[in-house]
Amino acid sequence: MGGTVVQTSNRICSLVLVSSDFTTKVTAQAIVLPQLTKILPRFQPTREQRGEWSPIQLADPICHSPSQIDLVIGSDLTPQIMLEGIEHISKNLLAQKTIFGWILSGQMPNKVVSFSTQVEQNSNQLLESQLRKFWEVEEVPTPNLTNPEDKLCEELYLSTTSRTPEGPYIVRLPFKQSFPNEITLGQSRTTALQQFFGMGRSLQKKGDLKPLYDNVLGEYRTLNHMEETTSYEKSSEGKYYSFYLPTTRLSNPRKEPPRYVSYLMHHGDQVPDSLLMMFSPTGPTLQPDLMLLILKGHTYQFVFNGDVEKMYRQILLHKDHQNYQRIVFRSSPSSPIRDYRLRTVKFGVNCAPFLAIRTLHQLSDDVKITYPLAVPILKTETTYFQEVMTSSQQLNLSPKSFKL
Repeated sequence: MGGTVVQTSNRICSLVLVSSDFTTKVTAQAIVLPQLTKILPRFQPTREQRGEWSPIQLADPICHSPSQIDLVIGSDLTPQIMLEGIEHISKNLLAQKTIFGWILSGQMPNKVVSFSTQVEQNSNQLLESQLRKFWEVEEVPTPNLTNPEDKLCEELYLSTTSRTPEGPYIVRLPFKQSFPNEITLGQSRTTALQQFFGMGRSLQKKGDLKPLYDNVLGEYRTLNHMEETTSYEKSSEGKYYSFYLPTTRLSNPRKEPPRYVSYLMHHGDQVPDSLLMMFSPTGPTLQPDLMLLILKGHTYQFVFNGDVEKMYRQILLHKDHQNYQRIVFRSSPSSPIRDYRLRTVKFGVNCAPFLAIRTLHQLSDDVKITYPLAVPILKTETTYFQEVMTSSQQLNLSPKSFKL
């Protein structure tokens, strides 16, 4: 379940399954899990394959379109939902009549593997990844090779990025070419609400964290880094064109100023189904290797570092893509839930480091005549977490010209 070997659950909810004509009701209990399945189906049937079952009235008319699965029905309920009626569509595909409509079962050629095989495969991949990281810790990293997705990110950045008269750059999220025609988003607001309520209960127990949380959101609104939007998800023909970022928690909440990471994407086994992992490439690695940058600092006689304040939030997101960075929030338990969309690049999403560092490189190109000394520092000595490490030699300064 969820692509993992083991998942734990401490909640059960009661529900009623209702037939499409409202004549049959099935009472059941459901176990609540952090994640049910991955985006299904994992492939797109061809038009010829879809034509084989087009005359049948399916329970899910767009079952061929990859989307999030909200409920998995166990075999204990099968006798109550199955009706008389079986159609052999092809040698490997069967249609069965249920209280919800017709459902499909069987195998598409060379595409579907069994669930047990999938779990074992993921487990081996995780172990292999951990072993590889263990042996590569002491190795000198090799430069990443450019792949088609990296080229796509660069081409999209060059063709879609603009700059306002006030200075900030406006970028777009580099979605994969298969989005949204072949892979699509599902509903996300319900999940975001559940996580927000859960975090709210946690913050109420830790009263000292609630003001910090509210202050950060207040800063977002004060700086116009987010704006209120509608409470309904944008969708058309079963495809969703908005996404609510999952709520987790504050990291290092007592850090001054606190870094707001409450809406980072989940990590671990849930990553493949998160928004920007599934639908957007990471982009090429542009920042220098941190270890090499630190080692380089040891070659200088005098070293200093700086911080690009709110680097990610200095970069605006195009209005067409702001709906993919929605959140829900209310200032108190008695206040109504309000929906917001973030107007700037969000730290924590998959392509954010590429967009941030690439914008710094673009800035260095745009100001290379006016500020030539800044160009090599922005391009070779700035990390993706806003830190700048350089020396007086790089700036052609004497040690007396600045204070350590």
